[in-house]
Amino acid sequence: MGLIELNGLKVFAYHGVHEVEQLVGQWYTLDLKLVIDFSSAEENDELIGTLDYSQVSDLVTSEMKIKSKLIEHVAARIKKAIQKQYPTISSGAIRISKLNPPVKSALESVAVVTKF
Repeated sequence: MGLIELNGLKVFAYHGVHEVEQLVGQWYTLDLKLVIDFSSAEENDELIGTLDYSQVSDLVTSEMKIKSKLIEHVAARIKKAIQKQYPTISSGAIRISKLNPPVKSALESVAVVTKF
């Protein structure tokens, strides 16, 4: 087994409980940790034995474009889509960070992490 990480995927999206968040949008960053057996790719130097992270990135980006109130909901959607599309991934974690959330204090980001 091995670990493939996608770190710092930046996506502009329209999630939030407040109406202004769904109208104006904001930046999010995503980090994914995906556990998969890529021993075949280690031996054969072929993409077929591992995960095409550009396709995973595209899948995550398309899920992020679907508006939701809660990033917890978005994380669950992304998790389900990854599990459906890539059954060879045995486990993983997805972290979604909302940059500059609309709160009264100075807060760089708020994040949720879902594991599978």
